[in-house]
Amino acid sequence: MSWSRLIRFVAQEDGKIYHGEPEQEGDLGLMYHSGERITARLVSHPLAPQPTRSSKVLTVKQLLSPLAPSDVPAIRGLGLQYAADPTSKAASPPVLCLFFKPSTCISGPEAAIPLPDVATDEKNDYEVELCVVIGKPAKDVKAVDAMQHVAGFCVVNDVSSRGLCVKGGQWGVGKSFDGRVACLARATGWCPIGPCIVAPNALGRDPHQLEITTRVNGNLVQQTSTKYLLARIPEMIERLSHGATLESGSLILTGSPTAIGRKAPTEASSESPFMRDGDEVRCYVEGCGTLINHVKAVRSPTARKAKL
Repeated sequence: MSWSRLIRFVAQEDGKIYHGEPEQEGDLGLMYHSGERITARLVSHPLAPQPTRSSKVLTVKQLLSPLAPSDVPAIRGLGLQYAADPTSKAASPPVLCLFFKPSTCISGPEAAIPLPDVATDEKNDYEVELCVVIGKPAKDVKAVDAMQHVAGFCVVNDVSSRGLCVKGGQWGVGKSFDGRVACLARATGWCPIGPCIVAPNALGRDPHQLEITTRVNGNLVQQTSTKYLLARIPEMIERLSHGATLESGSLILTGSPTAIGRKAPTEASSESPFMRDGDEVRCYVEGCGTLINHVKAVRSPTARKAKL
C-alpha cells in the first residue's frame, strides 16, 4: 500500500479532481469544516493493483467522497449487527441481514443529506457506521484470510427512512435517495462517506475496538463501540463472499446501534429525534475521523408527496 490515509479532492491550484494522501495529522473532517488548510501528496488511483505516490503536493479546495460513485460497484449494508442491550449474549443471525444501496447515494463531507417529498414525515434517521472498503476481489474467502482483501476503513452515515423501510416490507427504498435530480450544487445522497479512507496498518488499533458516535446539532444521539458487533469484520467478509464476488471498491456498511433513548429504531425519543431540515449531523468513528453533513429538504417540481 502506497498510502496511509486517502482523500479525493478538488485542487485549489487547477480545479481538477485528484486522489492524495493528506500531509496534516488529525481529524480531517473537523479540519475541513473549520476551514483549515489541507494539502495532499498526489496518489494514483487507490484501487489500481499497485498505486503510486507522487512528489507533487496540491491544496484541497473541496473535499469529496474518498471514492467516486463510479468506483463503487456495490454498497452492501448490514442490519441487526448491534443488540439493543450490548451486554447481552446475542448472536449474529444465521443469514446476514443484507440490503444494497445504489452508488448514486454516495456523497462526501459537508454535502447535503436531501429529504425528498416522498420521505416527508417518514422518520428519516442517521446511522453512524464503520465502513469497510474492499481493495481486491474476494470470493469464497475464509475469515482467516479476509483482511487481506480490505483496502481500508472510513466513516459512513447509512441514512435511512424508518417509515418507508417498514412500509415497503424491505429496506431498499428507504435507504436509496440522492439529490442529483434536484440540481443541487454538489453530489448529495443518503450514503455520505469520508472524510478519508484509513489503511488497516495506519488505523493504529483493532477495528473491533473503535468508539462510534453521532451528534445532531451538537447533541449526542448515538454511541457505542465496534467491540459489540455481532459479526466481526472477517466473518462478515467470509459470509458475504460465499458464492458471490466482492469486487474492488465495494463498500460494506457494518451496522449501526439503536439511537440513545429509543427502545427500537422506529420509535422517536426526545434524546434522539429524527432528522429535520437544517440539522447538522456529525458521525464519528475513532481513528477515521468525523463526517459532517447537513440536512436539506428538497421539493419536487410538483411540490407534493409522490407515491412509490
